[in-house]
Amino acid sequence: MSVLTPEFLSVVPQFLSMDSETSVRGLEGLLRLCFDREPSASERYLMLGYNVSVPSYVRQGLFSRAFHNDDLLPKIRKPVLITHGAADAIVKPTVVDQHKRAMPHAQVQLMENTGHAAFWDDASSFNERLHAFCGSL
Repeated sequence: MSVLTPEFLSVVPQFLSMDSETSVRGLEGLLRLCFDREPSASERYLMLGYNVSVPSYVRQGLFSRAFHNDDLLPKIRKPVLITHGAADAIVKPTVVDQHKRAMPHAQVQLMENTGHAAFWDDASSFNERLHAFCGSL
């Protein structure tokens, strides 16, 4: 929870709500936080549609689960690529430093002009970097 932004945490109660109108407002707020480049109306409605199709009780269950895997990160010996959008409004950038300390061998890709969904905001750069990473294995 400490790596989540206050902006994200402010919409959580809405998208976890059992009231459908409140839940949709919360999901719309979540989607606004995901992107640096605003999706078109048709893209936004598509994304809202597949998010709304997940029942509130499932979202509540996913969000209420507790796990702590930080002790496992230093044990990872496989190649790791950490990608983070420089304008991520959901996860604080400090998480990149935490993960890099735990996995010094990890490569870091901080993507400018992208939000939480860096793969969407700049698909071309994301795919190029991912392809280069996979090609280096």
